[in-house]
Amino acid sequence: MLEPVVNRPSTRPPMSARALGMLAVATAALGTACARSTPAAPEPACRDVRRIAVPPDVNLVVIINDTNRRDRMGAYGGPARTPAFDAFARAHLLFDRAVTQSPWTKPSVATLFTSLYPSQHGVTDDPQIRSPFDVQRASALVEADVLAPELDTLAEVLQRAGFHTAAFVSNPWMEKRFGFDQGFERYDDSFARWGTPGDVVSRAALVWLGERQPDERFFVYLHYLDSHLPYGALDRAEVARRRDELVADRRPLSEQAKAALQMVPRFQDGQPAVADGAPPVLGLIEMAYDAGLEKFDRALGQFLDGFARHPAYERTAILITSDHGEALFAHGWGNHGVGLHDDEIAIPLAARLPGTAADGGHVSCLVGLIDVLPSLCAYLGVACPPAVVGTSFVPAASGPPASAARYLVSEGVAKQPSHRSVRNRTYKLLWETGMRGDGKVKPNPYSLYDVRADPQETTDLLANDRRSAEVQQVFASLSSALTTAVPPFTRPPKASAPVGHETQERLKALGYTN
Repeated sequence: MLEPVVNRPSTRPPMSARALGMLAVATAALGTACARSTPAAPEPACRDVRRIAVPPDVNLVVIINDTNRRDRMGAYGGPARTPAFDAFARAHLLFDRAVTQSPWTKPSVATLFTSLYPSQHGVTDDPQIRSPFDVQRASALVEADVLAPELDTLAEVLQRAGFHTAAFVSNPWMEKRFGFDQGFERYDDSFARWGTPGDVVSRAALVWLGERQPDERFFVYLHYLDSHLPYGALDRAEVARRRDELVADRRPLSEQAKAALQMVPRFQDGQPAVADGAPPVLGLIEMAYDAGLEKFDRALGQFLDGFARHPAYERTAILITSDHGEALFAHGWGNHGVGLHDDEIAIPLAARLPGTAADGGHVSCLVGLIDVLPSLCAYLGVACPPAVVGTSFVPAASGPPASAARYLVSEGVAKQPSHRSVRNRTYKLLWETGMRGDGKVKPNPYSLYDVRADPQETTDLLANDRRSAEVQQVFASLSSALTTAVPPFTRPPKASAPVGHETQERLKALGYTN
């Protein structure tokens, strides 16, 4: 067995003498009365969702749209036209501050399934992952790690509770060989081997649901890939209509961004947009990304419309979220898996939980994918595995409410296992010692952002030598939490599976490998 996570050097960022000194000052100032709310305080347990009358025998659908950053969605004020998601969010619960625990698929979905942090479940190692715009190409991908069979997953929990379970997945990292099929009686990863549009995934799920008997409880997991690289196809007429807006885009272009502009934004006939006269600006990449979101939204609408006619619809909970976001060169790099800014880790989350409510339909709590499993256990009234780390945002039917306050961590950066962020709803501290997505190493591994006032994370509060007392207090608390927020956990031995030629080709097409 491996050592507890907190004893691994790569996940214990050392506190500098300055940080320790600031921590002592902050602790003395707060005294023993620090239970009162302060800017540096951990997040209290979520109380926004109220349990009213959850119907018996509730079913469950969990929908992941791969590579879906929160701020581009219409429901969050973004420019993408996402009417299906927006209407679903208006009618049910919209979570304002949801984040993933890793900026790429394998570790983030493993966290969703197990309620363990990436450094706990161990599905983190893939030294060949890269940005497709890097000059240095990765070596051939021969094998990759798997989700250990000793770990309990959401599907296994529900299968033991009598649910019929099925999954329809389109990302090659979700193939059976990597262990994500645990607990699913039907696990269809055939969509992961070619460029499957989301409407095909929707139809397959609706067929399986139509085969269920009225008295059968079910859990369905859907994993779409429409907004992943190479994004969606651009419409020539729209590009022409928005040409003045694009020409006015004066944001600087990194070398990676210049390379992306030659490859990514394409018209519906496959012609690169820049080669066909479109302005080479970041706005063009954003348009292509939004087109991918809009393609997913159409597939989502197809599924929701079809499922609404199912006899079990009224007693089915539905969660719609993402595994991670996407960097669109605001910090110099694109793609995902390499950074901990909110462009890569802030995700949408909307939920239909029959028998619950929240004021105004909004949940303002800071929640993570790590909280999904315990929340569903509490909502559905099933027993969770004992090793669950997340906290429920849904009150249980009986027993005392959750009371523990916590900071929320994101980690699992590809090739940089020591990188970590820790946050409450106002502040986020990053610890990055190695190379970031732009190929550079930060002079100071710490950076601190007020994500409420500065959601794009443009101003590092530690870059100013004249720091306020509040910034010093926040830094002291969060830098200490970097080493303590992930509790000790002894995980099963790591294992790996061969990738295979077909999967290598699919991953290459998605920008993961050479």
